[in-house]
Amino acid sequence: MVTKYGMSERIGAIMLGGNQEEVFLGRDLAQSKEYSEETAAVIDEETKRIVDTGYNRAKQILSDNIDKLHQVAGILLEKEKIEADEFEAIFGE
Repeated sequence: MVTKYGMSERIGAIMLGGNQEEVFLGRDLAQSKEYSEETAAVIDEETKRIVDTGYNRAKQILSDNIDKLHQVAGILLEKEKIEADEFEAIFGE
């Protein structure tokens, strides 16, 4: 996300690391870096920040809607499925 798609204001909209493909059987296991250790540290920090921000946002959304989630869970325990209109009625959509 950070190195390929520029999803960090701190790094910017540049692609770092070139075209690094996934390691597969028969391919070289060594990775070549095209940036410094300092840049690698910034990439790690930005990646951690993005993941932590997403985690905290998801946790807050779940906490804010815990009563609705319990209602949905109750229906699922009772009937094993929930209809769209029931779900939308609970979440008020």
